[in-house]
Amino acid sequence: MAGGSQFLRFMIPLVATLKELDGSASSSEATDRVIEKEKISEEELSETLKNGDSRVRNQIAWARMYLVKAGYVDSSQRGVWSLTEK
Repeated sequence: MAGGSQFLRFMIPLVATLKELDGSASSSEATDRVIEKEKISEEELSETLKNGDSRVRNQIAWARMYLVKAGYVDSSQRGVWSLTEK
């Protein structure tokens, strides 16, 4: 998978996770649940970006951003990700 589109694999698990959590969760809770659900290895979790941030956590954040742009997730409440009616 191309480096720039790896976040796509987290879009469906993120929506599913938010559904399981009654439609909304803190960003850290949602991210941790997706990592658990997708059985991300310690090896993959230890990969970092140039700035030292976790590559996987960054990809999940990108997935959320695209879901927000598409109207499926609302993040207007700081630190909380919620599913929309869509």
